[in-house]
Amino acid sequence: MDRNSIIGFSLIFLILMGYAWYTSPTDAELAAKRSKDSIELVKQELLKKTDGVAVKQDSLGNSTAAAKTAMVDSVLLNGLGSMAKQANTAANFEGKEVEKVVKIANKEVSLEILTKGASIGKVTLNNYKRSDSSALVLLDEAHSQWFFEIFTANGALKSSDFIWNVVEANANSVRLRLGDTSRYIDLFYSLNPEGFVVNKQMILHGMDQLVKTRNTGIRLEWNATLQKQEKDIKWENQNSTIAYKLEKANPDKLSEASESQEELKGPLQWVAFKQQYFSCVLASATGFSTDAKLSWKAIPEDKQLKTNEVKDMHAEMYLDFESEKHKVYNLSYYFGPNQYYTMQEAQLGIENHQLQRVIPMGWGIFGWVNRYVVVPVFHMLEGVIGSMGIIILLLTVIIKTVLLPLVYKSYISTAKMRILKPELDVIKEKHGSDLQKMQSENMELYRKAGVSPLSGCVPMLLQLPILFAMFQFFPNAFELRQKTFLWAHDLSQFDGPYLGFTIPFYGDHVSFFTLLMTISTLIYTHLNNQISGVTGQMKYIGYIMPIIFLGVLNSYASGLTWYYFVSNMITFTQQWVIRRTVDDQKLHAQIAENRKKPVTKSKFQQRMEEAMKASQQKQAAAKRK
Repeated sequence: MDRNSIIGFSLIFLILMGYAWYTSPTDAELAAKRSKDSIELVKQELLKKTDGVAVKQDSLGNSTAAAKTAMVDSVLLNGLGSMAKQANTAANFEGKEVEKVVKIANKEVSLEILTKGASIGKVTLNNYKRSDSSALVLLDEAHSQWFFEIFTANGALKSSDFIWNVVEANANSVRLRLGDTSRYIDLFYSLNPEGFVVNKQMILHGMDQLVKTRNTGIRLEWNATLQKQEKDIKWENQNSTIAYKLEKANPDKLSEASESQEELKGPLQWVAFKQQYFSCVLASATGFSTDAKLSWKAIPEDKQLKTNEVKDMHAEMYLDFESEKHKVYNLSYYFGPNQYYTMQEAQLGIENHQLQRVIPMGWGIFGWVNRYVVVPVFHMLEGVIGSMGIIILLLTVIIKTVLLPLVYKSYISTAKMRILKPELDVIKEKHGSDLQKMQSENMELYRKAGVSPLSGCVPMLLQLPILFAMFQFFPNAFELRQKTFLWAHDLSQFDGPYLGFTIPFYGDHVSFFTLLMTISTLIYTHLNNQISGVTGQMKYIGYIMPIIFLGVLNSYASGLTWYYFVSNMITFTQQWVIRRTVDDQKLHAQIAENRKKPVTKSKFQQRMEEAMKASQQKQAAAKRK
C-alpha cells in the first residue's frame, strides 16, 4: 500500500469517527430513549393483562378492547404522573368496583354524577312526568355521553378514560379531581336551592407544561339520544333540533325537518338539544372558541316504536388554553322546560343570552305579537286563574275586544258594498266582458258613494298577525302541557279517542275541539255570505278552507282549536250585536248624501285611473294595427 492510499484511508477513518461523535445522542436523549423503551414494555404488559377482560360495546358502539388500547396510549405516552394511577385499566382497578355515582339535587332537578369521566349520568326533573306518568328523565347514562380531550405534546388525554376522585360532596354540589395537589383537573358541579341551572367549573392547575399552547385547544364532545316525553312522538320529531347562539348574533337552529349538520364560525355562547317542551343546554360564560360542529340524525321509524328514541344529537366545541398555570372555565347547564320567562331568567352567566328564543314564536311581526303581547297577557292571567281552558277563553275575549273596532269597520264596509250590489250588477251586465270599462265605472260608483272596496279588506288583514301568532303560540306553549279542561286530558295534545284505523287526510283519531271549530267556521262562513251578499262560485269557496283545516288541525294542540272555537263564538256574538245596532236605511241615506257632495279624487284613485286609461289606449292601438 503506497503512501497516498494510507493517507486516504486515514482521512476517511477520521471523518467517520468525527461524524459518529457529532451524531451520538446526549445523556438526556439516552435517558428519554430508555424511558420510551420502558414505556413500551409496560404498555405491552398492560395490554396482556386486559386480554382476559370480556369485550363488550358501549352505548355508542365502541368496543372495550379498542377503548383500552387507546387509553393505554393516552396514559403512558403523555407523561401524566400521578394521573396515570386513575386511568381505568386492569392494572389499576382489576377486580375492583371503579365506577361510583354521586347524587345531588334541588327542588327542580336531580342529577347523578359519575366518577368515571366525571360526567353527568342522569338528569331527572322532579316536578314533571312523561306522558305515561313515569319519571321525566331528560338524560341517562345509556343514551348520553359527555367528555373532553386535552391535547398534550404526545397525544390526547380523554376525561372518560379515568376514574375521578370525589374531593368533596354534599346535597347540592360535588367536586371531582383527576391528579394530585401539584397537577390536577377539577370538575365542580353545583345547584342553587331552586331553578334548573347546573353550575359547572372546570379548573386546570399545573397543566401548563403538559398541554399544548393554543393549537386545537380543549375539545368538548356531547352526544345524546333524546327520549320520548310526550304522547305523540311524531310531534316531538317535528319539534326537536339543535339550537345555538353565536356571540353578537341572535339564536339560530338546525332544520327540524331533515338530518342536518353545521360547522359554526365564530365564538359560540350556548348550544341546546331542544325537544318539544324541554331542553338540555350547555353554555360558557366566556364563550367557546371557533369551529364548533353540530349535527343530528334521525332514528328509523321501526326502531322508534320499540325504543321511544327521538333523535341522535351531537355537538363538538372547543375551549381556548394559553398555557396558564391556573385556568378556570365557568360553564353551566340548563335542564328544564321550554317556558318563556323561566328560560329568559335562567342564570347562565351570559348577558342577554336569549335562551327563550329556542321557543318557536314565529318570524317577523308574528313573533313580535307573541313575545310582546300574547306571552305577557297569558302570563298575567296565569298568575290569577288556575284553569288553562278559562285562561284561553279570557285571552280570546281580550283579543277580540281589542280588535272590535276593526270588525265594526269591516262590517260597515261590507254592508255598504251589499247596498251597492244591485248597481254593480247593472254595470256588469252593461259592459259584459269588457273588464276595464266595468272596473272604471265601478270605481266611479265607489267614489260618488264614498265607499272604498279596500276598507273591508284592510281590517281583516290587520287581524291576520293575531291569527297566525296564535297558530304558532299554542302548539309551543309549555303552560298547556298536561293541563286538563272539559274532556281534554292534555291541552298541549289532541283531544279525543283513537279510531283503531286511519282515515286518509284525517288521521287515526278524533279531535272534538277541531270538530267544533270546523262546524262553527262553516256557520260563520254561511252568515258572512248573507251579510256580504256574495253569489256564484265565491259563495262556495269559503266552505272549502274549514274542511281542509278539519284534517290539518286534527293532530294539533287542543288548546289551539279551543281558541279558534271560542274566537268564532265571540265573532258570532259581536256580529249579532253590530247587526242589531246598525241601520241599513241610515247607510242608504249616508250613501245618498255622499253622492250629492263634489267628488274629490285621492292620489291613489288618480294613479289607478291613469293606469287604466293607459292600458285602454294600448289595447285600442293594438286593435288598429
